[in-house]
Amino acid sequence: MSKTPARVNRGYAYAFVAALCGGAIPTLSKLALQHYGPVQVSGFSFFLSGLMLIPLNPRDFPNSRNLKYVAFFGLLGAAIAPLLYQTGIDNTTAVNASLLSNGEALFTVLIAFAAFGERLSRKQLGTGLLILAGIVIVSTNLDLTGVQFLNGLLGNLLVLGAMVFWSLENNLIISATRRFGPVFISKYRGIIGGGGVTVAVAVLGIPTGFSGSGLLYVVLLALALASTSYLAIAALGEIGAIRAILVFSTSTIFGAIFALVVLREPITYVQVAGGAIILLGVFLLQRAERKIGVAPPDAEGFR
Repeated sequence: MSKTPARVNRGYAYAFVAALCGGAIPTLSKLALQHYGPVQVSGFSFFLSGLMLIPLNPRDFPNSRNLKYVAFFGLLGAAIAPLLYQTGIDNTTAVNASLLSNGEALFTVLIAFAAFGERLSRKQLGTGLLILAGIVIVSTNLDLTGVQFLNGLLGNLLVLGAMVFWSLENNLIISATRRFGPVFISKYRGIIGGGGVTVAVAVLGIPTGFSGSGLLYVVLLALALASTSYLAIAALGEIGAIRAILVFSTSTIFGAIFALVVLREPITYVQVAGGAIILLGVFLLQRAERKIGVAPPDAEGFR
């Protein structure tokens, strides 16, 4: 399958806009968690994110041919992984959570390389490492004094587990996306996964304590998740897991900007430098595509 410039550019654009939307998710999550617990926030936001996509292809419903796909990805990426992550960050330090969250990019690249045969040119591999270095700089501010892996070990393992699940999903979802489309996959992934967690909240009698401001933050979080999910899944289908996750890593920059504007969390010169490194890496990665004539391979692992 040849890789046309239009398709590549479209994939990079999807990933970049997904990163912009995804950058708002940590800030909106913090605001929502001031009103609800991690289980409620995870379930409600993912369920609503799926419902928000219903107007896109409203007559497209799961059937016996595709139900197993959306059920699997709903369980994996919209139920288990978010629950592990939200519970994990409540049981570890902020520095640990920030550093370990970068594992999604690393694990995605490793799985794509080892299991699905995705490759980067030597030059692109170098820019990928540059991007990963920038992510670590922005997320840690090069202050590793608070990193204590044995402190809050359970939380650390839960965060890492969430990254593994999302990384696996990033690779497996490519084939399903190319067969059924990003709208269908992202819509029912959220409805099934988030809906399952929401039902569990009701069955287990977990209190919700709805409030006006809390509900507003959950709705805004759901909107950010819906946009991010659709665009990121579309990018995965266009340019493969490695390229999509490296470009999506720019969400680290946007996350810092949203935290500054909304939460008044400061940004240091070190983090600005890290953000510049990420942007430079993404620019060089996309520029190198002009010299490559083979498309990323289809991921055929989930049948």
